[in-house]
Amino acid sequence: MKPKLMLWLFVLMIMLTGCYSEPKNNKGTTSKIKLPTISIIADSEQALVLFKKEEKNIERKFGVQLEYHYPNRLNDNLEDFLFASKETYDIYMIFPGKIPEYAERDMLLPLDSYIQNTKDMDDIIPVYRNLYMKYGSHDYGMVYDGDTHLLFYRKDLFKKYNDDYRKIYGHNLTPPNTWEEYDQIAHFLTKDTNNDGKVDLYGTAIFGGDAKRYIWFAERYLSMGGQYFDKNMNPLIQNQQGIKALQDLINLNDSGATPPNSMYDWIDLNNSFLHGNVAMVVQWSDTSRFSYDKKIWKSKVENKVGWTLVPADNPKNPRGGVWIGRVLGISKKSTKPDKAWEIISYITSKDVSKQAIASKETINDPFRLSHFSTGGIGAFPSKQLNKDFLNTVKSSLSNPNADLMIPGGWEYMQVLDKNIYSALIHNLSPEKALQDSTVEWDKITERYGRTQQAENYQQWLTLLEEVRYHEVAQ
Repeated sequence: MKPKLMLWLFVLMIMLTGCYSEPKNNKGTTSKIKLPTISIIADSEQALVLFKKEEKNIERKFGVQLEYHYPNRLNDNLEDFLFASKETYDIYMIFPGKIPEYAERDMLLPLDSYIQNTKDMDDIIPVYRNLYMKYGSHDYGMVYDGDTHLLFYRKDLFKKYNDDYRKIYGHNLTPPNTWEEYDQIAHFLTKDTNNDGKVDLYGTAIFGGDAKRYIWFAERYLSMGGQYFDKNMNPLIQNQQGIKALQDLINLNDSGATPPNSMYDWIDLNNSFLHGNVAMVVQWSDTSRFSYDKKIWKSKVENKVGWTLVPADNPKNPRGGVWIGRVLGISKKSTKPDKAWEIISYITSKDVSKQAIASKETINDPFRLSHFSTGGIGAFPSKQLNKDFLNTVKSSLSNPNADLMIPGGWEYMQVLDKNIYSALIHNLSPEKALQDSTVEWDKITERYGRTQQAENYQQWLTLLEEVRYHEVAQ
């Protein structure tokens, strides 16, 4: 094994030392007999909060204890450890875009027979049912977290600086519809609010941490009408649209409109917005309810946050996206697959998932049709706010982007992700970063077989078109 790989695996193992090897506590145990254990591995402790909230119910209903495994901080490439180790778990919490990696390694049990006998499957929104759960001819995961991107902005700041903005640009300061407007507003709202000679409010911040920064490029590029490949799997990201999308992202990052040296991950990006340091941010939809959470997220922007659709250069093109998300899969090596499915079915059920999306403690987002007709206040102070939030999420699921669910899909994106980073820190020009990515993409394509990959890609595009424009809820 190469020294660098050994070091990386060692670091990941250190990160995983925060895992539980026994249930966190046994208080409330209904039996003095030691119960069988179901082990779960996830990308973060936050992703497991719903399981922890339901521990006693799961123990009582299914006669098992849960054992948790996760890094000390959210880790988007946990599989670097998993695939190189011999550790086994009963339930995997997986980003849907990574299902091909698990399936190609024969790590997942097909869930077809379980799903056929599970009620309310028609309640799952088609974009999640057909894109998140399926790979090839099988279902390998059950939706647990239905992610979607929204634009969040400070309503109070947009109101406060509206007159100044109108004097400069001739129209009111409203949430941006295009990326050009977004960048312009980000520059305008970067301010020294207390006149001490130092900027203390930035217009925006971007995701600069490893693994997911490709999304912030893709949303710009795909909204221009860009595509990843042509019909023969020749990469297209190095075209003029791709170069412009990346150059615009670099320009924004260099302009002073973002916090300096801010290579934020998901937690950092949320904190920067929720603590009042930036005026706008593109984030996953749970940021809406976190803005009312003073306990965990220590929000300083309660009642000051608005949300709307992610900008698009052409409103007819896909915008935003159902990026990342989480599904629950069963290990092929699990000795208790039926029990694992009982737990998965329970934790993703209508009733339990409805509670999850209304909690400020969880990071679960809507994925069922019934989530849009639950009524009540949800995680918000009023019914109207909850309704407005759900309607915005509903709108975001019309014509969205999605992660590339083909063999090597996550690998393609991680190559792009690393080169975007090199461009952001000026180690590579936008042209060179994208060209280098295409060279690596061609190698990945050849490894899987160009003809087969072209077929896989076209099937994915067809499936994506089928689930777009679906009326989420009547």
